[in-house]
Amino acid sequence: MKAFYTLFAIFFFSVATYGQENVKKIVPVGDLYEVTIYYPNGNIMQHGFLNKEQKLHASWESYFQDGSRKCVATYDNGDKVGVWFYWKDGIKTKVTYKDNKIESVEEVDPVADPETKE
Repeated sequence: MKAFYTLFAIFFFSVATYGQENVKKIVPVGDLYEVTIYYPNGNIMQHGFLNKEQKLHASWESYFQDGSRKCVATYDNGDKVGVWFYWKDGIKTKVTYKDNKIESVEEVDPVADPETKE
């Protein structure tokens, strides 16, 4: 579990580290704001939605610099909800959140899940 928290911390600190060098695009979409953050090489770093209070809301996706997926997440007014997926070194990890807390963590079998290689 400590490894997961470390991975999670690195994931969010990487946003802060790259934040000043990257281009951000914010577009109003109904009651939300669609946010896209790009790496200096033009690839998408993160894409998702913020609500009026600037809390993460609905889907949020993160990508490695080469364009491959890093994380697919869902938020409800800033709270982590539902099933999230993380990709690292060919391994896909499924994390389930309930009441903004981790309920379960499991590695997804790459043979049973063709999306693992994304």
